Amino acid sequence: MKRYLLIMLTLFGMVSFKAKSQVDFSLRRVSNNEEVNLRSLVANEDGTSKLTFLVTWSGKWCFPCMDVIASLNQAAKSGMVQLIAVNIDNEAWPEVKAEGYHSQWTNAINLYLDRDLNNSFHKYFNVSSAPLTIFFDEYGHVQYMASDYNIRAYLYADYFGKEFIWNSSDELNSYAWAYYELHENDENTIAITDEGMAKAMEFIKRSLELEKGYANVDTYAALLYLNGQYTEALKTAKEAIDLAKVSGEEYEGTNELIQKIIGKM
Repeated sequence: MKRYLLIMLTLFGMVSFKAKSQVDFSLRRVSNNEEVNLRSLVANEDGTSKLTFLVTWSGKWCFPCMDVIASLNQAAKSGMVQLIAVNIDNEAWPEVKAEGYHSQWTNAINLYLDRDLNNSFHKYFNVSSAPLTIFFDEYGHVQYMASDYNIRAYLYADYFGKEFIWNSSDELNSYAWAYYELHENDENTIAITDEGMAKAMEFIKRSLELEKGYANVDTYAALLYLNGQYTEALKTAKEAIDLAKVSGEEYEGTNELIQKIIGKM
């Protein structure tokens, strides 16, 4: 079951800013207050750059910002990209740091904005709102940037490949649920040989393998419904409700799915 609005995008479908030259700026490390610049963080020894997501967040009240970072933090486990998380709230930063909000992002480079630094981040980009997500390509160029609470790692799985989210149960589930949302009103069943269905099934089974819970069991039931496996879908939907009762989650959507399944049997 997906908790966020589906955003149909490809990596280059969100381009709102594209720099032909490398962008550089200075920030400080959370761990030791060391001044660092972007080039030192993304440069490889051969002169190329690491594929990098940079996401800004503000004070401890910006939980949507943290959700974006948490999602990309999971994807950074793949080693395919690196994640830089930047706190841009100068006034609240000491308190936020003391409470350790950033410590949950173990796959991220955690930095904060110091407006007194020369060539500081805020001189390049608008820091009046967060989250701002910026993607730097292998040349260190800005390929896109967007201010959007709904950015999640699973949206990039088709671009980077399944390995990008292969070890995140939540992201795999979100990918599969997004497929269901696209097709839930289709009149005809979707064969397992359909490329999209096959991939959604592969992802949801991997999600269940990593960690089974109400959300991904519900998604699996929904995909079985689309695939015309109504008996198995009904059984799985009931299992999802049992899990929801244990965890205290709402399951009205699963009840609605059960009615749709019964209507097809």
